[in-house]
Amino acid sequence: MELKGKKVLVLGGFGLVGMAVCRKLGQEGVGEVVVTSLREEEARAACATLHDEMPDVLFTPEWGDIFVRTDFKDIPRKQLLADATNRRTFIRDILDPLIPDVYGKITLYRQIVDHKPYAVIDCVNTATGIAYQDVYDQSEKVLDQLDKSKGNTCTDDLVTVVEDLVASLNAPQLVRHVQILHNALVDGACRGYLKVGTTGTGGMGLNIPYTHSEDRPSRVLLTKNAMGGAQSLMMFLMARTPLQQDDGSVREIFVKEIKPAATIAWKGVKAGEIRKHGQNFPRFDLATDKAMLLGSQLNTDMSEGPWVKGDDTLKSVYIDTGENGIFSEGEFTAITEVGQMEFVTPEEIAQHVVWELMGGSSGHDVIGALDGAVMEPTYRAGVLRSVALDKLRQVQKRIEANGEELDESVAFELLGPPRLTKLLHEANLIRHAFKTMRAASGTSPEELSAGLEKVLAEKPRLRSAILSVGVPVLLSDGKNYLRGPKVLIPHHAVQTEFEITPDALESWCEKGWVDLRPENMKTWLGWFEEVLTQKDERPADDTSSRFDFDEDYFDPDEEINPGKMAGWIFINIDKGKRTKR
Repeated sequence: MELKGKKVLVLGGFGLVGMAVCRKLGQEGVGEVVVTSLREEEARAACATLHDEMPDVLFTPEWGDIFVRTDFKDIPRKQLLADATNRRTFIRDILDPLIPDVYGKITLYRQIVDHKPYAVIDCVNTATGIAYQDVYDQSEKVLDQLDKSKGNTCTDDLVTVVEDLVASLNAPQLVRHVQILHNALVDGACRGYLKVGTTGTGGMGLNIPYTHSEDRPSRVLLTKNAMGGAQSLMMFLMARTPLQQDDGSVREIFVKEIKPAATIAWKGVKAGEIRKHGQNFPRFDLATDKAMLLGSQLNTDMSEGPWVKGDDTLKSVYIDTGENGIFSEGEFTAITEVGQMEFVTPEEIAQHVVWELMGGSSGHDVIGALDGAVMEPTYRAGVLRSVALDKLRQVQKRIEANGEELDESVAFELLGPPRLTKLLHEANLIRHAFKTMRAASGTSPEELSAGLEKVLAEKPRLRSAILSVGVPVLLSDGKNYLRGPKVLIPHHAVQTEFEITPDALESWCEKGWVDLRPENMKTWLGWFEEVLTQKDERPADDTSSRFDFDEDYFDPDEEINPGKMAGWIFINIDKGKRTKR
């Protein structure tokens, strides 16, 4: 396809990959790029930035939720579904027979047909948007309301949760989305469509350690994977659908998909307030001498308690990965570890997108080669990984040198699962108490446990950073614990009261509680011993590429790196290593 002078519409153009694609299109001499985003300010900001960089290219902003009708496009999804009339209209738009009167009102259709672009590049993470409405949580709420309504007439609450469940059904939404997309491409006389898709697991398999829930792997994550795969197959069908013209000729729409199979990073390295879904983390703390006694029940959502709410919020250095969120140094280290998701840069994705659009072969068109075309972690990203990590540390030092206090960039509990947060903080506490693996290995489990508890008692800001994100700390006696108002583990869509049993407590500690009991410290000592054994068993004279890490990667006399340690645990203990890259 010849792109010079043509109009191209980029769905999700404000995002990390979308902006890289827009820049690449401008460099190839397109005449106009229609940049879409969910919010008006995002679309306009993207166009302003791109215009400053490439004043000879016309950048046109469009905005709104592409999955709903234009009347609803600027209403947040939660607010939309809270209105009974609008919620029912949203459901009918998904489930009613597909007729022009239905799809002609949908934002995606209108954006494509009104602009009639030569090609559409779709950088919206469709699978995430559909799957993360979480049909499983909604199902739990329906069952809960059904139990409450037994013997009674249908209540308004029951009607609401049932409709919310229907509105979160994944497959009908994906099918309707693709139907509308296909009709829009046809009616908009588009020449090509390229999707930047997702594997759902960053290129990893069912052993992926990042779960977003207590399940491993989580149902929500697997639903995202299922939606991503289903969408690829539907794109495959779109590519095999010839369009019969009135004169008897056949017009084809070139359909391609680029599917990155790694973390996509990064947009910037910054310092400041840590936010999740637009909300900050108020600081909560509970001193060790105020520890709560474990009873027979645990409430994971308490508004009142012995903890103290601070005047500030969690602040730290972080790496911004665009729509995928922000990661701490520990989280970024762990997720990009060799054998974990690793990462690929948005510029590399954009290059492949343009190659495919212009008729070249990138070798990564999923439609043409579903099994072998995933875009794996790259050499460039591997080289730049150390640059990103160095920048995180430099920013932290610079901010602290100016007298501003920041939280350590260990774990923000934004990546998931809570187990990763637990492991990173436990490793960091060991680092504070004993510095190196060798020093820690020379202690008993009881001494290690006491050392970590002493660190917690003496470092209230570090302690608060753990409690404020919803991760409790079980003290060494196994009876007292520290917490803030919310507890992430255990988790249930409706239930907030849980019976505390020995088995339940063990499960919670495994999945997401920082555990200072000697039994857990014995586990850490075993891990250290295994790391050092692996190092010692590696042939000293083997300088080949046989091993991922050389003999100096885990130096027992160097300060413990929590991210490295968490990566090693996921690979060697949790068996979460990726097998292809």
